[in-house]
Amino acid sequence: MLAPPGRRHYAPPTFSAPRGPLTPPAGDPTGMLTGLRSAFEKGFARFILIALMGILVLSFAVWGIGDIFRGGTATTVASVGSTQISVQNFQTAYNREVQNLGRMVGRGITPDQARQFGIDQRVLSQLVTEATLDERGRQLGLGVDDETIRNRIVATPAFRGPTGQFDRNAFAEVLRQYGFTEQSFIEQERRLAVRQQIAGAVSDRLGTPQVLIDAMTRFQNETRQAQYVVLGAAQAGDIPAPEGTTLQAYFDANKQSFRAPEYRKLVVLTLSPQEQAGFQQVPDAQVVEEVARLRETSERRTIQQLTFPTPEEAQAAAERLKGGLSFDDLAKERNVSPADLTLGNLSRAQVADPAVRDAAFALAEGAVSEPVRGRFGTVLLRVTAVAPFNEGQATEQARMTIATTMARNAVNDLHDRIEKERSSGLPLTDIAGKVGLTVNTVDAVDVQGRDPSEVQLNLPGASDFLPAAFRAEVGLENEPVNNRESGLWVWYEVAAVTPARDRTLDEVRPQVEARWREDEVKIRIGKAADVMATALREGKPLAELAQAAGLEVRTTPALKRTATDGVWGASAVQMLFATAKGQGANAPAADGIDRIVFVTTEVALPADASLDQRTRDQLSQSIEDDVLAQYIARLQKDFGSTVNRTLLNRAVGGTAETR
Repeated sequence: MLAPPGRRHYAPPTFSAPRGPLTPPAGDPTGMLTGLRSAFEKGFARFILIALMGILVLSFAVWGIGDIFRGGTATTVASVGSTQISVQNFQTAYNREVQNLGRMVGRGITPDQARQFGIDQRVLSQLVTEATLDERGRQLGLGVDDETIRNRIVATPAFRGPTGQFDRNAFAEVLRQYGFTEQSFIEQERRLAVRQQIAGAVSDRLGTPQVLIDAMTRFQNETRQAQYVVLGAAQAGDIPAPEGTTLQAYFDANKQSFRAPEYRKLVVLTLSPQEQAGFQQVPDAQVVEEVARLRETSERRTIQQLTFPTPEEAQAAAERLKGGLSFDDLAKERNVSPADLTLGNLSRAQVADPAVRDAAFALAEGAVSEPVRGRFGTVLLRVTAVAPFNEGQATEQARMTIATTMARNAVNDLHDRIEKERSSGLPLTDIAGKVGLTVNTVDAVDVQGRDPSEVQLNLPGASDFLPAAFRAEVGLENEPVNNRESGLWVWYEVAAVTPARDRTLDEVRPQVEARWREDEVKIRIGKAADVMATALREGKPLAELAQAAGLEVRTTPALKRTATDGVWGASAVQMLFATAKGQGANAPAADGIDRIVFVTTEVALPADASLDQRTRDQLSQSIEDDVLAQYIARLQKDFGSTVNRTLLNRAVGGTAETR
């Protein structure tokens, strides 16, 4: 990524020339101007008019025209000291961030979405920070020479070409992609270098206090063990069915949990390569060609090779092999090690010598070839392992590969036809009929893809289009949703909306009773665990309490803070590390229903415990960042900083009331 942009330029105030000749007021073309001239030339009226004109000029200065001559707060989003952040600079940086986010998510970002992501505030904070360092740099008279800037640019990895060296074409392409001209990037890089000088002088190599390193070392490496019992449903006892008033009270207290979500009736048209692949007629000739390609890459053999200086020596060795000499013994005679003997487990495409390739792939497993005249001498070959080529499987694979490619082309054609028909305003049902597809009408679905009976519906691309469908209006046209990975296209229409509502107890009685029973079990287990933990704190041994309750005492392995083990989930482990050695406590088990009652038995720090380098670097960076943040905050206080919120909101497409 390129470094964040700095201040690039400041727009001077502009003055608009009149669009046509000035004309006197209608009705009396010359009388008013003549009268004014006469009045200025005569006595007391002259002083009255001078006073009136002075008031008029003063009002312009106060209410509007003065902004032009003062530099114009109407073009400044924020300022730090004498450094101003213009609307144009802010919008350039803001648009660049929005475009970068759009590239990351694979779609355009609307102004509302950009505000939800906080891009406006992030960009403003970045620009204000940069303006603060720029102001400080000017105050200190800092600068960077051209040679240093050149070296910085040449050393940037993003600007390197295929050879690994600086490439001007790569440089120009990256700048074009991120919206920079060469001059604006050089100026941005110059400012960035000055900022880095200041930041480095303030915060680089501050070091991490040893006491903090020791504390983090213990935090990372300390282990604990405990003896424990698990209290489950058996400790809750029998739970009778709830009375009507009890269940009604529970329902009333948790009505929101049983609320019926909003449902929508959708008309959905899907188009995917997987669907279209079954309709493609794949030519047999293409299948044969693809199978041949697969054979080149899929069929593999482990090949051994002995090279001879002359064909005669190779032939003599072949005769000895036929007489009973083993291939391995022949290799030993020629001082060829097993590692040098074996070429590897290779496909046809990986054997560069055609003669060797043809001979090796014609041999049966374990067989030795006749002398083969290759590019680098005469050789004897042996194949020690063969991964046979499955012709039938390869044929099916080839047919599916070609069909998928054809299907993607068919999808592109159908997509264009559908979009063309949509431009005429036809509903999806009619469009589907015209292009030979069918729509799927979903009578009711919630945003999670479930129907009113809470059955998960099989809707291709549901995670991609349902969130958008629940923001759409009934009867309005919507943009299609595309999953680039699968090639799926989804068009949808919202036919009706059933608003979310409160359900009655009778509608959800079984679910309410099941939830009540589950909560009741948890409450009873929790009470039993609290009683046992209290007894532990009063000095009773865990073994005695466990025996009375018919529970088994277990022992944990040595656990670190970030570990989990069986019933010991993250919450229970955190409670273990909050409980001193010899003390007892209880915590929820990993399933969220059972409870663990335990006594901490061991607290240890391994003798060889150390802080990993990644955490050391993070600590150091965090300290440097904190110091630099305090420095910048103090500079902003000293220089004085202002933000024009109204202009900021206008610049990002909001209103004065936004935020």
